[in-house]
Amino acid sequence: MSFFNGTGGLDLFLGRARIMSIGLVPACLVLMIFFIREEGWHFSLLLCCILPPIGAYLTFRGNREIRPGLAALGLALGVATLPLALGLAVLEGA
Repeated sequence: MSFFNGTGGLDLFLGRARIMSIGLVPACLVLMIFFIREEGWHFSLLLCCILPPIGAYLTFRGNREIRPGLAALGLALGVATLPLALGLAVLEGA
């Protein structure tokens, strides 16, 4: 069974979404430390410390329960954190 008319299956999508969302957690934590140390921007603590772990939890749960919508939501939440944090840092710096 292919998923989204691709060559991979549903289990491949769920596994990759889980790995990507779990890998975003350390990246966001490093970005948070950079923003706090260099810019003194403490709103990154809220964005980068709360949203990626929630997204990783949702993706992990979606993989375990075989719910692709939940896994996609968790991955989108984790991925959207980085541009949102960078955009808000630019707006605050201007």
